Amino acid sequence: MKKLIILLILATTSLQVLAKEKVSIKALKAVELSYSQFANYDVEINNKSGKAIDVSVVDAQTKQKTQGFGLGPMGKVVVSIKEGQLLKLKNNSMKDISLTIDFVKREETEPRTKSNEAMINLTLHKSSMKSIPLIIPNVMNPNLSPFSNSGVLLKMGQNIYYKKGGNKKLLLTIDESFKQGDKVDVAQLIKNLEKDS
Repeated sequence: MKKLIILLILATTSLQVLAKEKVSIKALKAVELSYSQFANYDVEINNKSGKAIDVSVVDAQTKQKTQGFGLGPMGKVVVSIKEGQLLKLKNNSMKDISLTIDFVKREETEPRTKSNEAMINLTLHKSSMKSIPLIIPNVMNPNLSPFSNSGVLLKMGQNIYYKKGGNKKLLLTIDESFKQGDKVDVAQLIKNLEKDS
């Protein structure tokens, strides 16, 4: 009986740990979040606040940003965070907002980034009317809103895939041809990809 009670308590605790969590952010403020689940799970951020936010991942000790991007007013994204890193959410609006985060199973499709690897800061530009779902393994799975810009910090060799239906197609690989601050027109890349296939 004692064992059964302990198992029930452990099961309940694990369910609570992985439940959706509401995060409130004061106007013009930022919050830094740290969870032990970062080691094994990706984080899904669901922003239904009606206000755009800045999302970044920072080193817990140095506070150096390892990745960052803007998330639209009704955006949803899955972010991969390593142990020793914090998730930082910044509210740039004049109103307090709230959003939800959830832990989702991590898909390991590429080797994890080492902290000392060269990183390229890019802007993913969405120049068309339809939302575009992307997969950036071990970083995030953004859904780019129409006519939006999302800043990302990516390592050399990082692949970006376009998700269409149940399939994914390689859209681009980060290499030496990209320079810091480059703007990538994602809609045009997809148009070229579909023309060639």
